Amino acid sequence: MRYGAIRKVLRREWPTLLLALRATLAALLALAVAVALGLECPYWAAMTALIVIQPTRGLLLEKSYFRLVGTAFGAGAGLLILLVTRSPLMITLLLSIWLAGCVGVGNLLHGLRSYGAMVAGCTCAVVAMAGYNNPPHLHDLVFGRIAGIIVGIIVSTTVTLYFTQPRSKREVLERVSQTIINSLEWTAHLVRGSERIELNLLRNTILAELADIENSLDAYWAGSLDLKKRKQLVNSLIISLLSHIEAATLAEKQLQLQSHSIASWRGLLADKLELTVDCLQERGLSNFDPSGLSGVMAELSSHLPLLATSLDDVMTTLHVTVVQWDATMPALERPAAMPYIRHRDWQEAGRAALRAACAMAGVGLVWYLTGWDESPLMIIAASIMVSFFSTHDRPAVMLGHVFCGALFGVTTALITRLLVLPGDSSILLQLLVCIPVLLAGSVALHHRPTARGAMDAMLFFLFVMQPGVSAVPPPATYVMGGFACLGGIGVAILSFRFLLPVDPERRLNSLLVVIVRDLLAIARSDSAHNFEKSRYRMQHRVLRLLTNARKIDADISSAVEGGLAALVIGGSLQQLRDNKSNGTMNLLLETSRQLSVATQRPGTILPLLESLAFRLWQATEPISEVCRFPVESEACTRQREKLLLIESWHVGTGKHACLI
Repeated sequence: MRYGAIRKVLRREWPTLLLALRATLAALLALAVAVALGLECPYWAAMTALIVIQPTRGLLLEKSYFRLVGTAFGAGAGLLILLVTRSPLMITLLLSIWLAGCVGVGNLLHGLRSYGAMVAGCTCAVVAMAGYNNPPHLHDLVFGRIAGIIVGIIVSTTVTLYFTQPRSKREVLERVSQTIINSLEWTAHLVRGSERIELNLLRNTILAELADIENSLDAYWAGSLDLKKRKQLVNSLIISLLSHIEAATLAEKQLQLQSHSIASWRGLLADKLELTVDCLQERGLSNFDPSGLSGVMAELSSHLPLLATSLDDVMTTLHVTVVQWDATMPALERPAAMPYIRHRDWQEAGRAALRAACAMAGVGLVWYLTGWDESPLMIIAASIMVSFFSTHDRPAVMLGHVFCGALFGVTTALITRLLVLPGDSSILLQLLVCIPVLLAGSVALHHRPTARGAMDAMLFFLFVMQPGVSAVPPPATYVMGGFACLGGIGVAILSFRFLLPVDPERRLNSLLVVIVRDLLAIARSDSAHNFEKSRYRMQHRVLRLLTNARKIDADISSAVEGGLAALVIGGSLQQLRDNKSNGTMNLLLETSRQLSVATQRPGTILPLLESLAFRLWQATEPISEVCRFPVESEACTRQREKLLLIESWHVGTGKHACLI
């Protein structure tokens, strides 16, 4: 029985054990190569070998590249600081400025570029503090840091690249295409007049998937120049689909005015749209030809021209993207794509930079006032934590797990150095002792309950134990160094929790504020260029709004309604700017005033956006135009009264409105 249970566990855990063996082998080989080359601090190579391991080849190669670039810049900055001054106070000041700059830039960049900026920030602290403690070996430390990174990257890539799966080149295209098919199905239900709850649920699912795709694009492009060339294709698809959903939102409002008498054309048109969906799913993307939709588009244009235009743009862009995706296919003339301007949160980047500078200044001040010899180790640990976790949604919570993992790693390293291997020991014996710790940590990394702290346990074990270094400090100094590393994590936790707190709610509110500022820029701008730039940037921010909303609550209905309302407002403001009447200008001024007030109260932004979207839509879509279908004038009158009654209820109560 016991033997059978062991076999069952081994069979279940065998894939994880293989991954753990590869990671352990890569770390030990990198350490052995660094020792053989005589590099300073050879354990840096082992740490790099663990850090750069990724699930796909593209991520492995690109993360290695940006780690190397960031290390080179950071090591150069650390060397320059020590060449300029040897004063702890001045070193702290320069480190704070450098780290603040790197963290600020890292929060403005996306993907692995952000990672490279963070590496540059903390590497400067590592080199500067290590060089301060060992002035004669300063240049060797700089060279050793860079060379150790190179060794770790080469060894880790050599050991794991063959076993790492490449990401399918068409995976992202297929995800976007399936989302487009789902949106076409949703459009058919909308035209047919399906239940509102069903429509909203399907729309929210489509937008959530679209936001998730956009958020993971950097991982898709990683390490593949071929895919990066197709980046604009996918971006165009995403933006055109988002514009279609915006147009469908307006069409839904128009159709609801006829809810008392659903015209026969709606059912027939919905049947044709659903037939198109079936054809797309059966024939596949490769055989898709948008010319086959000409009849459907013509009929849709006669009733809902804006929706037809947006849907035609989506299907044309999809066809062009599919044809151009594979290099063997003939190239088509690509239609002019809408600009894709990525969201950059300058406010949060400034907060992150200020937080990093204050954390460094605080630890440096303690170093200056107390003269504690282990303060440089605390500075190193704090710089790593306040930089890398500044882009995390819940850094204080995550750092709690990091602290637990680091505590295990530091404790294991102290036991190993002071009890298992006291005094000088051979490199081979140190490597053998590292095997069980690295193997256990690599296994824990692939299990959900222990994954968050496993990597930090291994990294702090290597950093404190320092395998490859035969001589170690006296036991008391060694123990205090371990506590200093944990203290650096504690400083980071305090800075994220109390100094300038950050959490998903704050990030969401910050995003809402910048969306409102985009709308303000649209309302106040007389420049067509600035107008378009603000609107295109807002489209990306709406996608990020949905991504952040999912981190807070599984129900993103409010965020979806608010995001679509912002897009509707942007389009309505564009139409109002073209109308120079006194009533239009007064409406723009009133809209600007309400938006300005909302920036001071983020909690009121979502309801206000929905209320404004409804009011501006009324201004740009007169009732007479909406009711241009063959219905009785008495029905139009009832609809007008209904709209005015609903609007007065929204404005009078201030409750969370719905886009109707």
